Amino acid sequence: MAAAVAGAAVLCGAVGVSAPAAFADGAPQATLSVEAPAAIGFAGRPVEFNETITNTGNQATTYGLSFDTASDLGTPRNAITIDYKNPADGTWKSIPLEYHAGQDNVTYSGLLAGPDGVTVPAGGEVTLDLRIGAPMGLPHDGASNGGFKSLKLHSSVVALDGSWVGLAQDTSTIQAESLTTSLSEVPATAVAGGDPIEFDAVLDNSTPSDYVNLSNLLYTDPHATVQVQDADGSWRVLDKVSDQIPDDPFGVYLQGRDSGIHAGDTTVIRVRVSYDATTPAGATQLSPCVIVNEGDMRFRGTTTCGAQHTVQILPATTTS
Repeated sequence: MAAAVAGAAVLCGAVGVSAPAAFADGAPQATLSVEAPAAIGFAGRPVEFNETITNTGNQATTYGLSFDTASDLGTPRNAITIDYKNPADGTWKSIPLEYHAGQDNVTYSGLLAGPDGVTVPAGGEVTLDLRIGAPMGLPHDGASNGGFKSLKLHSSVVALDGSWVGLAQDTSTIQAESLTTSLSEVPATAVAGGDPIEFDAVLDNSTPSDYVNLSNLLYTDPHATVQVQDADGSWRVLDKVSDQIPDDPFGVYLQGRDSGIHAGDTTVIRVRVSYDATTPAGATQLSPCVIVNEGDMRFRGTTTCGAQHTVQILPATTTS
């Protein structure tokens, strides 16, 4: 049966939920079943799930559904989103969430109610399509620090008779998983002014979230020229960019600044790097990183980096 959900409203502060009470005949009664996702992608798109409200009373009842998340200290603002699918038109609507940083954790709280709430017939049930995500900031304005490894989602069915009493509740733990980026088979040495070295840049999304507004980066020496191999086998030189901070490495966008990757996908890019004849002999680094929602300032956003590789630069006179 369809839920009558006319809108979303948020209460000031966390929604108070009391233990289920013994109700008289006709008083609101309900159970709640939650199929929360086991994980979401850190800084990724939201993951869908559902919650089912069952009316165990003897008359049709309208309920509210409250949500509270708790995560580690350091979780920034705009880090968590919860949406519901409006059954009237199938569109996703955001549930406004109130942010609160406490002494032990960070919480987000919201209420799906609106003027009509969720109406369930006597003895019936309604399943709500929901999704939860950890965007870690706004589009093109990702958080540059802070985060969490998991969050607790507390869902409660509440009475809309003015008492706001909690009728049923559920708590689920959701892990936060990240993209991984790595370089494969990087040669140990390169000759200044010599032939380029080749290797693979691997971006793996084993999370359940899609990613958008993604910057797949390789940081390198200012003397380096980086090329990637296109589908037709040709090589294309990438522009080097800088964040204008002295001593910071230069970077190249391996896939463009606003690329994406689907849940479960892996992207492998063939890369070759050459070093000009003026490159000083000694160690230099190649560092793979991904940034989600990179802002106007270069290389600032929600960042995950892979293992750094050291390449020994040999003098230009080296013949082998």
